[in-house]
Amino acid sequence: MNLLKLCGLEESNECHIEFDYYVPFSVQIGNYQNSLANEKTVYWRTGDIERSLVEIGIGSRTGILRNLTLTAVKNAVLSDIIIKNNKTVDGTPVFDLSIIPEKGIYDYINDFQVCLGKKAITTIIGEVDKCNTLIRFGRINIGVDYENYITHVTVNDLTTDEYWELKDSLKIVIL
Repeated sequence: MNLLKLCGLEESNECHIEFDYYVPFSVQIGNYQNSLANEKTVYWRTGDIERSLVEIGIGSRTGILRNLTLTAVKNAVLSDIIIKNNKTVDGTPVFDLSIIPEKGIYDYINDFQVCLGKKAITTIIGEVDKCNTLIRFGRINIGVDYENYITHVTVNDLTTDEYWELKDSLKIVIL
């Protein structure tokens, strides 16, 4: 399995979230300028890479999560999703870097689904029904299963404007 694997937690960092018609959402974690000075960012990506893409940027030495970007979506639905988990922890995820090649980009070709609810947008990457732990930082939740592999990413507490921006961006039509 080549899903991204959690290997630890650091102190919670601030998040800056942007919503856009062309890039549904992008999240910067911590002080991005300071992190660039100390280490470069490497990427774990999933989707078909052309029409669907989620990109997770992590520090090349530390494995600390730096950014999350939902770049392109081909499979989105209007649906509130309830995710059951055993525990919730606060912190910034630290990921295992062992699958990232020297070139700094690992592509995990896999379909993912995006569920847009009234108050949250969830990108389902792995088996969400096997979520064991929610890692919470700011408005973001990242779920991991019993083996610490990523299951999903959720942006919570959407405003009405953010919801409508995402609905337009995802090209979801209500029939």
